[in-house]
Amino acid sequence: MNEDYLWDKTGEPDPEIQRLEALLSPLGHKAGAVPSFHAPGKHWVPLTLALAASLLIIFGAVWTLRVRSRPAWQVSTVQGTPGITRLSKGQSFSTDANSRIRLDMDDVGEVVVEPNSKMSVIATRPEEQRLSLERGKIHAEIWAPPGRFYVNTPSAQTVDLGCQYTLEVDSRGEGLVRVSVGWVAFESDGRESFIPADAACVTRPGKGPGIPYYEDASQALRDAVNRFDRDADRSAAEVILAQARQRDAISLWHLLRRVPPADRGRVYDRLSLLIKTPADVTRDGVVAANPQMIDSLWNALDLGTTSWWRTWKTHPLK
Repeated sequence: MNEDYLWDKTGEPDPEIQRLEALLSPLGHKAGAVPSFHAPGKHWVPLTLALAASLLIIFGAVWTLRVRSRPAWQVSTVQGTPGITRLSKGQSFSTDANSRIRLDMDDVGEVVVEPNSKMSVIATRPEEQRLSLERGKIHAEIWAPPGRFYVNTPSAQTVDLGCQYTLEVDSRGEGLVRVSVGWVAFESDGRESFIPADAACVTRPGKGPGIPYYEDASQALRDAVNRFDRDADRSAAEVILAQARQRDAISLWHLLRRVPPADRGRVYDRLSLLIKTPADVTRDGVVAANPQMIDSLWNALDLGTTSWWRTWKTHPLK
């Protein structure tokens, strides 16, 4: 349904709205004399009361449907003048060099949009709140259930898993997410990256999500991750293996899923020195990209199991 029909009769109407309108149409105002309710006897009193009660029920149903079908982000000024007070599905906006605005939705969270940013509202359904960041920078603090708040970028979507994060998109369409609390997932065409608190990850047009890294990792490791994400440089992979601390096992786990089969054994060997390898995992199985073994290796990182993510992917919250 085009939600504008509820407000100004434009767009495609919902069949339920049409049914209620047809039900109420006999009660609409008709030109001519005002009808008299002074019918003989007292039987008109209960009939009128019943009619009034019915009208209240119908009006309440219509209003509830109208409100629920058109949630919107409330807009407030942090700096500058936004010129708008609410944002609904299909609307876009930009901030200039002197403007910062805050978007609020009670059951979802808060998003602060920095200067020189351009965004759109893609979806405002109870089970899916989706924005699109074409360029610029936002800070998101989300308290909606995991998997209900998304932000599209030119090369991937961010999936909120209950967190606070910053997302930037530059003029080339490259995105950078930095997580301060909780988790964010980057997704594009089946390529996934999981970014925990204190970590960051880049996504690029044509390549999708890269390898997450902790922001306190060595500069050499971070530079190598950048080179590998950009060019799939095998020498960069060697630097990542050499520079990885125990905490950087998360970067090696993602690297394991990015390198060609011939290199998986070396990545696994290094990873197995940093974590306790689960009993159900074998080197040959990992080289063959056995999905259950790859998930078991993730669980051994002690960052939470993969079950919540796989369950959500198979049966998303509604």
